[in-house]
Amino acid sequence: MSSPSGPAELQDLVDTVADLTGAPATLEDRDLHLVASSGHDDVIDEVRRSSILRRRSDPAVQQLFAGFGIARATAPLRIPGDPAAGRLARWCLPVRWRQVTYGYLWLLDPHGRVRAEQLERVHDVLDVVAATLATRARAADRTTWAVGELLSADAGARARAVEELRRDGLLTASVQVVALAPVGGGPAGAVNAWLLPRAVLTAAVGRRAALVVPTPLAGTEVAARAAAALAPQHPGGVAAGVSAAVTAAEAHTGWRQADAALRAGGAGVREWERLGALRLHALAGPTALAEVVRDERARRLLAADPELVETARTYLDLAGSAQRTAAALSIHRQTLYHRLRRVQEVSGYDLGSGADRLALHLALVLAPPDPARTPDGEP
Repeated sequence: MSSPSGPAELQDLVDTVADLTGAPATLEDRDLHLVASSGHDDVIDEVRRSSILRRRSDPAVQQLFAGFGIARATAPLRIPGDPAAGRLARWCLPVRWRQVTYGYLWLLDPHGRVRAEQLERVHDVLDVVAATLATRARAADRTTWAVGELLSADAGARARAVEELRRDGLLTASVQVVALAPVGGGPAGAVNAWLLPRAVLTAAVGRRAALVVPTPLAGTEVAARAAAALAPQHPGGVAAGVSAAVTAAEAHTGWRQADAALRAGGAGVREWERLGALRLHALAGPTALAEVVRDERARRLLAADPELVETARTYLDLAGSAQRTAAALSIHRQTLYHRLRRVQEVSGYDLGSGADRLALHLALVLAPPDPARTPDGEP
């Protein structure tokens, strides 16, 4: 049997295991990210359903199964069901290559119909699955450090990373860099690489998740897929920033651009090339930027009624259009005019002055009062 090279071939192998055993099969890598799953007819429980929908096992389920010794298992392991918890019995087949576990193949078997001879029958298929996961995992281990170096501020480290990645055929002439982080702060966690094109390189840089996307792949599409993969782990949402196309040697510049785009707002994907004045995020961290753009007038407004702050921001975002602002805030236009007068009285800004409008808009956009608007922390 020839060695497969990617998720499509692994899907075929998982389907083959399901056919040979008569049981719904699910393949997860060593980080319990979903790789492939067969059909299940009517045989399914919440564990399998959640794994398929979330594209990874729930942390509580991971801890539960770890307690059965799956990480140490070298042979098929029977996991009992728990009817009260809605969990069906299943087999765990460790996916091992040269005495190292690279993943797990799960067989849902609530009625104990999968026999020892059927498990023996899938041994050769499991070897091919193991070889494929091992190849992918070892390649990822070799490149993770190089991606971190590629995006670092150390010119010497960047040069070494470019040489290493080019020697392995992993870098194209130009790339886009993507930064991802949960809204409100905290570490992003690992992106499920099985959901991304194989040519995309991934790494963790601080609390961010970083992707290096080679051309001709579209960075915004890859960023959206990665954000969707992380979303189940972060109920508050995931923010993603995408750099302009840069040369591999300029990837650090791309990283700064991507991080600036990420910090320019809340959940969603933003592109450096569409940031406009928000590109100033690339020059300083959020604390330093707030010190620069918040004058005493801005501080007075930010300490006032949040309703006035939101009104001012919406009004300036909509280019001073009273009609569109009133509609966006679902208020009468006279109510809007009253609030805008209060904004001027409280802060001291003159909304009829272009310079004052610019200063206030920068203060509200570059240093928003709500920490949930942007991922916190430095790049």
